[in-house]
Amino acid sequence: MDHKIKSVLKIVLLLAIIASLGLFASKGGITGVTGGAVTGDIACYADQDCDDKMPNTEDICKNPGTEYSLCVNRPIESWE
Repeated sequence: MDHKIKSVLKIVLLLAIIASLGLFASKGGITGVTGGAVTGDIACYADQDCDDKMPNTEDICKNPGTEYSLCVNRPIESWE
């Protein structure tokens, strides 16, 4: 077989392998391989999302709607 044909076949084989790995990664088989941003879960979008059903706490959503969001449930101090 001619060396040019062998080279072309090797290139086609490598491209097929790379394409199949890309398809596998995009289907969720491997997370983060494609270079896309991997974000964490969003804990809250508003203070109502942080309600712990306790009337003596203040429910606060810090950084709402972002991957850095977090719920804070502070005790309400009474002025008795």
